[in-house]
Amino acid sequence: MKKIVYLTLIVLFVIILGACAKATPQPADEMINPGDKIGDFLITTSDDDSVIYTTKVHCPFDPSTKTETCEIDIGTKVNVALGVYGDSVEKLDTYWSGQTYMMTIEGRPVNLQAFGSIDITHPIVGKMRVWNVVIVTDKPGKITIQHSGEMAGDSAEGTNILIYIMP
Repeated sequence: MKKIVYLTLIVLFVIILGACAKATPQPADEMINPGDKIGDFLITTSDDDSVIYTTKVHCPFDPSTKTETCEIDIGTKVNVALGVYGDSVEKLDTYWSGQTYMMTIEGRPVNLQAFGSIDITHPIVGKMRVWNVVIVTDKPGKITIQHSGEMAGDSAEGTNILIYIMP
């Protein structure tokens, strides 16, 4: 009878240890898809009016590192993609089809095709098309997005750092 009790306690102990173990992190080279999480950050899509576009926000920029750092209130949905602009849908289509744009978030590549694109109106340049990559979190923290490639004949390189803060 004692052997069964000891065996039961050992099995129970192993189960409890397994429940307390940290989740296995995703490999760094695995592509990010809509709905994935990086720490406390949800990487998703959105086309509602509450989304803030980094293309419309002017945050401190360091030209020596091509880094823009923005403080964002937690809970705010932020579209972090660069975009192309043109005075007609035809120009947007032309610029969009010729791009070689890539994005990483915390060093992981983003599957841009899975996120799709969205057309918006910028208050200064007019019609824009951006990848529909949105980040949101309900906890304070920092996340880094890197851009590279070519869009509409212009180099698209730089880093955005979002620092989510308590409102």
